[in-house]
Amino acid sequence: MTYGEVRDYLKTVVDCPFWYAGKRDGSKNKSITVYPTPGPAAHCAIGRESTYGTKAVSILVHWGDTITEAEDKAQEVYDSLARGRAIIGNRPVVMFDMRSAEPAVVGTDEKGIYQFVINTIIYFMKED
Repeated sequence: MTYGEVRDYLKTVVDCPFWYAGKRDGSKNKSITVYPTPGPAAHCAIGRESTYGTKAVSILVHWGDTITEAEDKAQEVYDSLARGRAIIGNRPVVMFDMRSAEPAVVGTDEKGIYQFVINTIIYFMKED
């Protein structure tokens, strides 16, 4: 599973004019970017190969010049993940382990655009 595949999945469930993976274009006032973030330690199955993998992602919602507008969009992204199962990159998602109870505000950028971050660990079924 790649960060681009996570971005592409989110495009199917959240309306946003500009999407990025890894690096965002700071000139856009409304965008969502999927970034790498530290995740859980790799697990080692005993007796057989592990049937699932994990992907740690941080999602930056960079959205408008009012906190209410940005918070509403961030909550929409959060809710779309917290609902549960999905297919990302042809891999069934077992669960999204949300790392906080809600999106976290991280302030504004140099242009006054509000930003929220959502951190999650995606547990997915590995290919056979």
